[in-house]
Amino acid sequence: MHFMAGPAGSRSLGLLGLHSNPQALCMVLLLLLVMKSLVFGKFAVINREAPPPLELPKYLRCYRCLFETKELGCLLGSDTCLAPRGGSCITLHIKNSSSTDIMVSDCRRKEQMSDCSYTRTSPVFGFWMYSRCCFLDFCNDPQSRAIYNP
Repeated sequence: MHFMAGPAGSRSLGLLGLHSNPQALCMVLLLLLVMKSLVFGKFAVINREAPPPLELPKYLRCYRCLFETKELGCLLGSDTCLAPRGGSCITLHIKNSSSTDIMVSDCRRKEQMSDCSYTRTSPVFGFWMYSRCCFLDFCNDPQSRAIYNP
């Protein structure tokens, strides 16, 4: 691309009020960016209002089983329960030193959250109990338990 030298070149840039090459180049780039955004894009509209609050579901759906082992699956009471907003799903593990693992899965209300994440000895000698809560739909079912309750 050749620029015209002499009075013709300075006259064409002079019409825009630009007399030096760096200033002309910046003005042309700015003009191109504005034209591009007008043709292809939208102007960003800034919303100064606060976003609406995130609506939580009314109930959390949890897996319920009253007696389960890893080897045999749920032996008693396989079902679904609903924990009200603010509640959680829970899995209680009862173990002994020989790796016996008995599980109880259920729902917990907000008032029962003190049961979440504790470890204690069981009333039965040689066993101990620990519980884990989670807060997504069916996060305590057998397929998801390994992810949410390591």
